[in-house]
Amino acid sequence: MICLTERLYVRQFEMTDLDVFAVLCADAVVLRYVGDGTPLARSEVANWIQICEQKYATRGYGTSAVFTRSDDRFIGYCGVVRAPNNDFDELVYVFHSAVWGQGFATEAAAAMLDYVFSMSALADIYATIDPLNTASIGVVKKLGFEYDREEMDDLGPVAFYRLSRIQWLRLRV
Repeated sequence: MICLTERLYVRQFEMTDLDVFAVLCADAVVLRYVGDGTPLARSEVANWIQICEQKYATRGYGTSAVFTRSDDRFIGYCGVVRAPNNDFDELVYVFHSAVWGQGFATEAAAAMLDYVFSMSALADIYATIDPLNTASIGVVKKLGFEYDREEMDDLGPVAFYRLSRIQWLRLRV
């Protein structure tokens, strides 16, 4: 168990999660603002779980599975990751559309930020978001992230939001 909140628990992905994780990653609506927006094949999701297991072993954190406490239902993922071409760690989260608007992303992300800041030496955590993804921007703003900059990548504009360890600690007291 990585995090426990009032309504959720977050734990490391396991290969036994492949079926439910693959369903989430096959949903084009859910993945609209993730990467290039292309749903993932089951084999890609299986590979992702293996990468997650390596990250847990080497860093202690990564992409993690999020479940509801009331009925043990997988509803999405949340984590702090470092993409291969980046020199920064970033908060990521994706949830089934059936649970959008219920505060689960904010709740899981706050718990994940507590966890990662408590067990790492990271000074900052970023969130990179498509500027059209207003719901995700709302989540990071609720968490205390501040707009940092906008850059263009191969897919279009990307807004960078940043949260420092100091900002997070001030917000948590």
